[in-house]
Amino acid sequence: MKKCTRGMSQPPAACTDKIKAKEPWNFSWIIPTYLAATSCPSTLEELKFIKEQGISHLVTLSPEYHPPTKNYPGIKWTYIPINEFEAPSLEDIKKFIHISDEYRSKKEAIAIHCRAGRGRTGTMAACYLVHFYNLAPETSISKIRLMRPGSVETYSQEKAVATYRDYLRSI
Repeated sequence: MKKCTRGMSQPPAACTDKIKAKEPWNFSWIIPTYLAATSCPSTLEELKFIKEQGISHLVTLSPEYHPPTKNYPGIKWTYIPINEFEAPSLEDIKKFIHISDEYRSKKEAIAIHCRAGRGRTGTMAACYLVHFYNLAPETSISKIRLMRPGSVETYSQEKAVATYRDYLRSI
């Protein structure tokens, strides 16, 4: 039988209760109980914190950093790779919104992250506000930047939010 030890590559499911939760850097709720944003959770302790917040799905936006979700039971994981300082494509945004809609309908929370939880994460969070709360792109970006300073870092990311709103208006 495996022992529960810190730093194991694959702890037995029964051991996760022995892991001490640690809040990931830059964690915050965008919409409490529905959408959280964070930097990349890099340890099992940080994944435990996320799970303890009631989050059942983690969306990774960074090709350069991946959380150890294979090693942590109870958190579903989706990968939508977007290069650092780049904007998500319309297809990337639609995939994220589809996941968000699915989990909102189940009344389950999701969390999104990139490396630092600012640019790509903030862009997707702004699109979430455009989609679910019918906010103008400028308003959603401003709200995200007030909640999470440094979010939506580039003009192309700002433009992606506006492009998504234009897409919504066309359907």
